[in-house]
Amino acid sequence: MRFRLIIFFSLLGSSLLSQTFPGTWYATLDVMGEKLPLVIHLKDSSNSWLGTLDSPKQKAFGIPMNSVEVNGSKLFFTIEKLNVSYQGILTDTAVIVGTFKQGAFKANLNFKQTISALPSQRKIQDPKEPTPYIQEEVSIFNAKGQFNLSGTVTRPETDKQIKVPCVILITGSGPQDRNEEILGHRPFLVLADRLTLAGYSVLRMDDRGTAKSGGTFEGATSLDFAEDIAAAIQFVKTLAYVDTQRIVLMGHSEGGMIANMVAARYPEIYAVISLAGPGILGSTLLQEQQQLIIKANGASKKERRALQKFSRSFYPILTLDSLVRVRKNAKRFLDNYAQKINEKELRENGVPDRETWVKLNLDAYVNPWMIYFLNYNPKSDLQKLTCHYLALNGSNDLQVPAKMNLDAITLYCNPGSEKIKRIKNIDGLNHLFQPSVSGNPAEYGANEITFDPSAIQEILLFLGDIRR
Repeated sequence: MRFRLIIFFSLLGSSLLSQTFPGTWYATLDVMGEKLPLVIHLKDSSNSWLGTLDSPKQKAFGIPMNSVEVNGSKLFFTIEKLNVSYQGILTDTAVIVGTFKQGAFKANLNFKQTISALPSQRKIQDPKEPTPYIQEEVSIFNAKGQFNLSGTVTRPETDKQIKVPCVILITGSGPQDRNEEILGHRPFLVLADRLTLAGYSVLRMDDRGTAKSGGTFEGATSLDFAEDIAAAIQFVKTLAYVDTQRIVLMGHSEGGMIANMVAARYPEIYAVISLAGPGILGSTLLQEQQQLIIKANGASKKERRALQKFSRSFYPILTLDSLVRVRKNAKRFLDNYAQKINEKELRENGVPDRETWVKLNLDAYVNPWMIYFLNYNPKSDLQKLTCHYLALNGSNDLQVPAKMNLDAITLYCNPGSEKIKRIKNIDGLNHLFQPSVSGNPAEYGANEITFDPSAIQEILLFLGDIRR
């Protein structure tokens, strides 16, 4: 599952020291281990404070603040649409010391009027150029959607007449590029490199509507993404150097689910590799994921029970029905639920009022992708598979918890007695297959390891065994 970095702020400022606040201030926010530079611009215009926010790394500039308040040495500002808040105090050393909040996430954030150099964040597994294999930019036509997907094929430096197996990589949820880049890591770049060095051709693609690919991402469901992979299968079959009898689908997270969906429709697929792919009903998985992550971030038992009660009541409303009807029913539920929420607590978490809380939840839950995911059960597709199968998870995965999902895959996956079927829970790895102490997503960006070598070895052993 993909994390999207969103920003929204509130700073407390000063009337006695107000003359010191105008200008540009710099800070670095630590978001799940990634260092995110932020810049705020403040000015006092006719006794009314105005401000904007820049996030240079995200190429977002001039985001207007909804309110800016200066009171003594305190500064406060909000950007409501991003659902974030920050409050701070200006010290004698000209530093605004404060706290950043976004929902349940909270972090210290200090602004200065000088830029600090960011610490180096090495990703030690990234391949070094020049690579000892061939890389080709390719375009894949999706006939159903009438658009082109952009991707990269890597292959060993051998005669094109020598046919090699092909691995198609499938990204997880959220709009992602061909490298599945997240928080400075490029896991698909690393995997493509290792697989190609081992003698395989590899295709990785930008998601529809993302980076160089055409089409529209917004409004698409997992079923639509499966059509993109179907187009990719037809494309690699045209490549002279691909052994079309040995096409492998390897997907991470939602990509593992999509691999199952496609392989269930195309019996010629030679193997599926599911990397932290779901094996249980989407709504059940999301509830478990939410509980594990908020617990890792310090939520109390009371808070966890409240979220569980909300989810169990709300998710059954989000059925595969008309989106208009689902939204109407969801809004009625959320409006009623919001009346029980303390508005002061909402404001403390960066949400100005109940109406905004309702809108945020409607947008998050009542959309085609989420509704399809909540109602999708991998069981039916897993039971149709007739190919070799490898399922890997990390024991510290908080997003797709290993045991419950691997148990379901073991139970339902029926590739046939003559096929190889391996299900493995790798100790100590998180959802990105990094070595991890707790599995908390806050560790992702700071980790130097992109994809643990032990997991790569399991993939290569499996591919070697089915290649014989």
